[in-house]
Amino acid sequence: MPTRRPPSLTNPRLASALSHPTRLRAMRVFAEREATPREIAAEIDEPINNVAYHIKILKRLGCIELIQTRQTQGGRVAEHVYKATQRPYWDDSEWKQLNEGEKLDVTAAVMQQISEDIAEAMSHGTFNSHDDNHLSRSPMTVDDEGWQEVIALLKETMEELMEIQIRVNKRGADPDETLRTTVQIIQFESPQTKREARAG
Repeated sequence: MPTRRPPSLTNPRLASALSHPTRLRAMRVFAEREATPREIAAEIDEPINNVAYHIKILKRLGCIELIQTRQTQGGRVAEHVYKATQRPYWDDSEWKQLNEGEKLDVTAAVMQQISEDIAEAMSHGTFNSHDDNHLSRSPMTVDDEGWQEVIALLKETMEELMEIQIRVNKRGADPDETLRTTVQIIQFESPQTKREARAG
């Protein structure tokens, strides 16, 4: 019996979708809910024409789908409502299917978004608005087993973060009683220090 092959092109399409900051921001909204281009533009503070252009690309790439067309302004304007058909992230096997250029494009877009998220919170005075917010930097020296332990811990944390969001959504909290929070998780290999390089 021939081996059933997994669907092709899905991950390269997602990589293309998330390699542009506007599409990445839009997909983050679509990961949470259904939305129109106008709603996306208002949330990410970008011109509607620019957002509409990138949403067309997301639709063409198969990352979102049109689920409803509704009339506004007395029927003079048709608004399109879209929802995500793919998650805006990968598991290990999916990430390995990307080539180095695709990985670099996605990484650059995500890092730009992280920088903008922090800058926005700092400029609006919300970064330290909670005394129990978290900020840490943890340089470490690990062996292969330690590296894998860190990876496992971060994966577990990511999964629990998604579960928290699901539980919040199920509770149906009043929008006036909720707050936006962003959790950034980054791990990477650092280059040797000059002293370590000389010793090596």
